[in-house]
Amino acid sequence: MEPFNTRRKHWNLFLTATGNLVQRTPFRSAIILISLLAILFPFLTALSISEGIKAQSKISVEEGADFYITGDAGGSSAPLSRTSIDRFQTLPGVSRVVPRIVGRAYLGEQIVTIVGMPETLIVDTLSLMSGRSIQQKGEVIVGASLGRTYDLTEGSRFYLPINRWKRFTVVGTLSPSCTIWSAKLIYMSLEDAGELFRMKDMVTDFLIYANPGDNPVVNIHLQQENRAGLPLRMQSRELIQSYLQKGFDSRTGVLTAFYIVAFALSVPLILVVWGLGSVERKKEIALLKAVGWETLDVIEMALWENVLLSLAGATLAFLLAFLWIKGFNGFFIAQFFLAEPGLVPDFPVPSRFLPITAFMALFLSLALTLTGSLYYTWRTAITPSAELLR
Repeated sequence: MEPFNTRRKHWNLFLTATGNLVQRTPFRSAIILISLLAILFPFLTALSISEGIKAQSKISVEEGADFYITGDAGGSSAPLSRTSIDRFQTLPGVSRVVPRIVGRAYLGEQIVTIVGMPETLIVDTLSLMSGRSIQQKGEVIVGASLGRTYDLTEGSRFYLPINRWKRFTVVGTLSPSCTIWSAKLIYMSLEDAGELFRMKDMVTDFLIYANPGDNPVVNIHLQQENRAGLPLRMQSRELIQSYLQKGFDSRTGVLTAFYIVAFALSVPLILVVWGLGSVERKKEIALLKAVGWETLDVIEMALWENVLLSLAGATLAFLLAFLWIKGFNGFFIAQFFLAEPGLVPDFPVPSRFLPITAFMALFLSLALTLTGSLYYTWRTAITPSAELLR
């Protein structure tokens, strides 16, 4: 019978804690939930957007080339001659070499990224919302954000201030489901990009694809080619992945440090909130001790109250963050975590809501509420009932 009585006792303490939150102190419970939402909601939003950007970055790197080769001019990237393609195409283990021109230019008041590639390869790397692939000189494909901002639809003609004599015709629009970096991209042929940036017969880099399993072989031959000819800057897929990981780790560390400070400052807030109605709380604990409750019973009841509030706060914060990003596309909030999205982002804000994120929210919520109430409850519970009832 003892285990049954013990379970019944814990169950009764749980029901008492639930009644306290819902019936006896609903105002205080609501204030604590609002405080938890104010703290956890930005935290969950930031983590989910960061994880979304990280996932898109990994996809971009994994689907990209095995090696990226540029010229080396005093430690900085420099263009290479297009004729250098033969220098890399004949290396053992190389399956394909793609010349590319990447640059930046102004379109209106926005900075856009220009990517020039051979016309026959562009169609294999793009997901179009409308229009067709590039078929002839002067045709371009624009990002969905640029299309909406400047009303660039199929057949629209425009120029870029960097070269006012060069005219382009829009033949397609990138799908908004592409990565966030495609929202402000302009794809064009390699020849058009060379004329735009006045880089005749030059490219900014070569994308080198290795045969399956031949990456080490290609790496060795590229190193030998670097020592034998013009100086090169070589970046492998693994190296880029390590750079990305370090960048995201650094960003996550800064975010974590910021929220550690925020949570530390929030503890006094929770203490103040728990102090609402402290006189009534003291009298309640005094009466419970007077009718036979032990100190551990009072503390367990307070523990159940904290668990219930933390669970409710973490769940509501998680659902609100999910709704805000997925339903409202990160309205107002995205601009604090992404570059130049505006008040209302015109591209799908990347995000990932992982189970670990929900558990972190629950853990932090418990840490806040427990820190704010258990010590106060313990100090009150060990005080003689007569003194509390004065």
